[in-house]
Amino acid sequence: MFLFIGRHFLPRAGQPRPQAKFVIVMIGDGMGAKHVEAAEQYRQAPAPYAAWPRTWQATYPADGSYDSVRAWSDFTYLTQGPTDSAAAATAMFTGVKTANGRISVSVDGRERLFSISEEARGRGLAAGALTTVEISDATPGAWIAHNDHRGNGYAIADEGFWGDPEATGTIKDSLSYGGGHGPTRPPFDVLIGGGHPDWYEGNMINRAIRDKLSRESGRPGAFHFVERRAGRKDAGRRLRDLARRQSVTRLAGLFGGNAGNFEYRLADGSGRNPENPTLAAMTLAALDVLDRNPAGFILLVEGGSIDLASHDGNMDRMVGEVIDFNQAVQAVEGWVDDPVKGCRWDNTLIIVTADHECGFLTAGPGVFPDRPLGPVEARTLALERPVTGTELRASWEDQNRDGKIDPGEKVYWFWNSTGHSNSLVPLYARGAGAESIGLPASGRDPVRGAYIQNTDVFRIVKNMLAGAARH
Repeated sequence: MFLFIGRHFLPRAGQPRPQAKFVIVMIGDGMGAKHVEAAEQYRQAPAPYAAWPRTWQATYPADGSYDSVRAWSDFTYLTQGPTDSAAAATAMFTGVKTANGRISVSVDGRERLFSISEEARGRGLAAGALTTVEISDATPGAWIAHNDHRGNGYAIADEGFWGDPEATGTIKDSLSYGGGHGPTRPPFDVLIGGGHPDWYEGNMINRAIRDKLSRESGRPGAFHFVERRAGRKDAGRRLRDLARRQSVTRLAGLFGGNAGNFEYRLADGSGRNPENPTLAAMTLAALDVLDRNPAGFILLVEGGSIDLASHDGNMDRMVGEVIDFNQAVQAVEGWVDDPVKGCRWDNTLIIVTADHECGFLTAGPGVFPDRPLGPVEARTLALERPVTGTELRASWEDQNRDGKIDPGEKVYWFWNSTGHSNSLVPLYARGAGAESIGLPASGRDPVRGAYIQNTDVFRIVKNMLAGAARH
């Protein structure tokens, strides 16, 4: 029996707390409430998690704030001093707020913070991460590594793949090997993402990392490695086929495009390049491998390009990426429902949320986000364009074609920022313990209702993890 409090449930006194053998944390990077709404409008269907238990979370960094009165009275407040993905992910994955740019280390960079993936591996669970952006980018970076700055991608990748931030080089080779805080053990079992150096030469993944993965592939204890190959339109199938081999207990994948991330999926399904797998295919491959650990697993799934599209104020790309993310959620639901698997909804917890909101997307310029967007459909997507004299974009009926939103012209949506905001973001959960995700709430918003801190995500997951407690 459960005791009902508000819209949440708590176990009665003396009743054992539910535990999750399988935990999947799914992050739509930059995905606020209006992003979810836009994809629902375009699809004319609710998101797969729309009916799940839901709460809200505050995302501000260590030096930020969320004032629920100012959030709905001062339109510029939420875009002042917003979080970045590194600080937000660190808060969710370690339970400690930090400064922008920090990867699972303290504000001053002196303290290495203990992450939820380390907790899970210490309990004997398998662990993995996958993303549609570079595998060493900020959100997966805070899951797999500890570093003074999110830009030190080589060190972050090395720590994730091999447990050593200097596995393939040192700061003498590149500044991107700097900022590390020592080894991370035990190693990860699955890491799949973008940044393949054949398409993108940046500070996230270099040739030495790719070559080491390839050279070691299939050796005892090493990753089996799969990568993007020019002209091969079967990335998803190759990834799934490798993951289905019973001998594969560790899996690494490098894909990506000329900006590091996968090519965008547009709202109508076009645009994506089949030389890269879908997020759903990556997720199912990871589940196949991680499920070979009899103790269970923890997995991070990130739809990373939702944020990138939102920075650009591009609704077509953003909606397409949210749809891709939602299809990954549906794939996880199908995996849990598969009677052949050892998973059930009473031993599995899925969390769907965002690290922060991006673009301050609303129904119009200066319009607070409690008002619904206008129709999001092919016609209104085609109307989206830059607003003359600003860095912002919108969809509206530009009757005199002057590129400005004039009085009387109908506006369907407006990107009020090219950066992040500290808006509350929704957090949905399904499975073991999902009904109590909003307890205890740290505040109450006059529009959104009760909300938790992003640091509470660490607490929620840690309390739910199965396996022997770490000492």
